[in-house]
Amino acid sequence: MTAIDPVTFEVIRHRLLAITDEQGATLAAISGSTHVVEASDYNVGLYLPDGSVAAMGRTILSHSSSMAAITRSVIDDCADDPGINPGDMFIVNDPWKGTVHAQDVGVVAPIFYRGELLAWTGAMCHMVDVGGMTPGSFCIDATDSYQEGLQMPPTKLVDGGKVRSDVWNLVLAHTRMAATVNLDLRALIAANNTAVRAMTALADKYGAETVRAVMGSLIELSEKRLRNRLAKLPDARLHSRAFLDNDGGLALSRENATYEVNLVLTKRGDSLHFDYSGSSPQVKGYVNCAFSGMMAGIAAALLPTLAYDAPWNEGLFKPVHVHCPDGLICNAARPAAVSGGALEAGWLVEMTAVECLSKLAACSDELMAEAQAVPAGGPDKFVLTGAGENGSRQTYVIMDCLATGGAAYAHRDGVWTQGQHNIERQKISNVEAVEMDSPLLYLWRGLVADSGGAGRTRGGMSMGAVYTVHGGRDVTALNSAHGWEVPNSTGIFGGYPGAQNTRTVIHGSDVREQLAAGRIPAVDELSGTRPIMHGRQGLYHLGEDDLLATVPQAGGGWGDPLERSLEALQADLDFGAVTPDAAVRVYSVVLDAEDRIDEAATQIRRAKIRGERRAWPAERPLPAQPQGPRTRLHPLGDGLDVIAVNDARWVACQCGVVLAPIAEEWRRYAGMSVVWDVHALGHATRLDQELELRLYACPGCGRLHATDVVRRDAAHLDDIRLLDAEV
Repeated sequence: MTAIDPVTFEVIRHRLLAITDEQGATLAAISGSTHVVEASDYNVGLYLPDGSVAAMGRTILSHSSSMAAITRSVIDDCADDPGINPGDMFIVNDPWKGTVHAQDVGVVAPIFYRGELLAWTGAMCHMVDVGGMTPGSFCIDATDSYQEGLQMPPTKLVDGGKVRSDVWNLVLAHTRMAATVNLDLRALIAANNTAVRAMTALADKYGAETVRAVMGSLIELSEKRLRNRLAKLPDARLHSRAFLDNDGGLALSRENATYEVNLVLTKRGDSLHFDYSGSSPQVKGYVNCAFSGMMAGIAAALLPTLAYDAPWNEGLFKPVHVHCPDGLICNAARPAAVSGGALEAGWLVEMTAVECLSKLAACSDELMAEAQAVPAGGPDKFVLTGAGENGSRQTYVIMDCLATGGAAYAHRDGVWTQGQHNIERQKISNVEAVEMDSPLLYLWRGLVADSGGAGRTRGGMSMGAVYTVHGGRDVTALNSAHGWEVPNSTGIFGGYPGAQNTRTVIHGSDVREQLAAGRIPAVDELSGTRPIMHGRQGLYHLGEDDLLATVPQAGGGWGDPLERSLEALQADLDFGAVTPDAAVRVYSVVLDAEDRIDEAATQIRRAKIRGERRAWPAERPLPAQPQGPRTRLHPLGDGLDVIAVNDARWVACQCGVVLAPIAEEWRRYAGMSVVWDVHALGHATRLDQELELRLYACPGCGRLHATDVVRRDAAHLDDIRLLDAEV
């Protein structure tokens, strides 16, 4: 490889990143779609001749692996026929050729320099509609991929610099929103042209060999940085499970089954092994994801958690090994329905990976600050179709569901309306723009009290919204969500889950009369018929006086809620982040008549609750407490430590009580309480009948160390097992 001086290396490195920024700006300026401009649901990148990621944009993290997979599919499928030549571009939206679902359309282009392939560039965005059974192409009633719209394997869209009108017309013929998709396609092509021009200029200035060398060195740098970080962490096996309630709009399982995304993450030496083989088999409904969707979820979890200070490129995936047999819900085989996969099984892949990687990071004092509770566990999709005041029928995807509260960290609360964990530069819809473009009128949009998961540090608040139809005709809505009867945004190290998705519909309300009287009514103040809502609601009609109110999921909490400081809680009450009811019910405070915390009475109440926890039954009695000097080896979160006493190692609570030998599950020795009323722990009100929440506390001090969401007949969750301690 060409030797490069450090200054030149840094100049080219920053130029590569600047090129991806220029690509993104070009894409957004031409597209104008709400997915691109408001949700930042796109990404761009530069790739080595073999498709390896050299530099990527910082928008949708899950697209980082997806774009590389698309590029490799193009190389494999098109090199011989129809050939890859200067000026070509290829379109792909086939989930088994690299995209996460068919709505994510990618266009990639080879970059030739003086007759040789210098690199690839690509751009991808979520398109509002690519056909299929349902407007918006989230086909919740689909039973196979053939019902989910256009799915193009690698296809030459631009041939030698000239757009192929036959392919272009084919794409537009399959969408209900041809004008919007037309601009999206032009934007993707323009983003690639921006990169081709910029990379050519870079090679002119520094030479193609030097540019290639820097790209290769960046990949080596990232791999080395991640491997070095992993090598400093203890070898461990980590386990996380997330649950997906129902498989589609038709409840095709007949039993309203709850499915499972099951991850066993093994960290050994300087590598990571993700094993999803314990996940549920693929289902008939649209909630599956293909292999590319699973890899997208892993990438979105890994990059910001353990690779936050490394260049984001192919090097970060070299220490990663993935095992998941074909035919499972997170590696579905064709022709499984997968149009919802990015927001369903693929989303829970990310949630389980975040949980395991965070618990791994929490085995290190140095990396503890990078660990977090589980972020918002998936949006409630809201797709509106109807004729507005101008008379034309349109499809609108409302993005408010993305304004979710972030997860809690050991040292701070989650960020309010942080947005989704996998979207780095997310925006949300402007109220005025939505009201101008769609037949909706906002009655309210704002922060939802109690939505963040409770804990010593709590999850951030999500943004809720209340809409009514205004000036529309023949308006239908589609809503579909998991996290309806399942807490997906689970807490960590004793923290409670964040809010689940909730939705209220009122038909024939008196909203018009209340507005005419000068009042903006609360949802509870409106009359009308309130139908029972389901997670997979499907299409339903919204009339002129109908109303829809939504609250999205929010990030989980960190640590025992009884340890949240009274000063922080009073600030929460004053701001409205926590209601008086939740302060009493969840955080166990005592309030006076003016909703001020009575500190003395609160301390007495909390001490009583800790005493009750110390009396919780345990599967096994505490071991004989080891005698002799204790050496703290490393943490297991910020409430438990691994200690050495003489020649033995133990798991100990920070109060000093030794819970278990290191080779055994500490939960067997902890007090356990089972909760079925999920409202006792937070904002949610519904829990799937197959599930329960188990709370584990130290028998010595009553500190809560874990809040697990499990099946009723499941064994204890052995979430962190040190490998060198196995017997």
